[in-house]
Amino acid sequence: MRRFHVLITDDEELAILGLEEGIDWESLEVEKVYKCHSKDTAIRMLERYPVDIMITDIEMPNGSGLELIRWVREQRPGIHAVFYTGHADFSYAQEALRLGVDDYLLKPVPYDELEEIVRKIIKKIRVEEKTVDLSELAEDCADEDAGAVVDQVKKLIAENLSVGNLQRDELAAMVHVSPGHLSRIFKKETGMSLSDYIMKKRIAVAKQLLAKTSLSVTSITQRVGISYSSYFTRIFKEQTGMTPQEYRQSHR
Repeated sequence: MRRFHVLITDDEELAILGLEEGIDWESLEVEKVYKCHSKDTAIRMLERYPVDIMITDIEMPNGSGLELIRWVREQRPGIHAVFYTGHADFSYAQEALRLGVDDYLLKPVPYDELEEIVRKIIKKIRVEEKTVDLSELAEDCADEDAGAVVDQVKKLIAENLSVGNLQRDELAAMVHVSPGHLSRIFKKETGMSLSDYIMKKRIAVAKQLLAKTSLSVTSITQRVGISYSSYFTRIFKEQTGMTPQEYRQSHR
């Protein structure tokens, strides 16, 4: 039986130590607890490690937990999340629930309550994985036309590119296959993951808009479904070697 990986994000070292030592991770079947102190570091760790559950403070310097979960929903939608904060602000709870977090706690974090939340999340993940396994078995036996399914998904992506939270699960539901099966056949047919394909399409459309329109970078960021201009600029430069402004200048 597989074990789970958790990421704790908080700018206060004592808070992280408290969660690390105050929770009985072994009894929760958690194999690895990763720790970091900022949104940007969390993103780098999420890109590198197979995290199942993220536990994060909302208020941190250089990027909030809300910004972090928005990135997660776009890039790693399968990760479950728990938020906590030192301020009983209803707007925080509202936004956290809107973004699909599993639960929301106030500091000081009650360890027994957090343990129970993590236990429920792990039980939910196991049920989801069992359901997916059964569904994939049925799909394999049915020998579906993978090429047709992938073409349909590509069309859906093109039609909904401005939607920031293009999730694998929703796309899979639209074409009536399981998320895991969609990931597998998409990678097999295209040579890239679904999330990488979506980002490449976003950047391709952004390049056209930069070259052929006078829209601002902020407007283009929104049109291609990316939440933040700073994140868009970083990804654009990684994929093209230029900032959006440099790209636009070179195509004038």
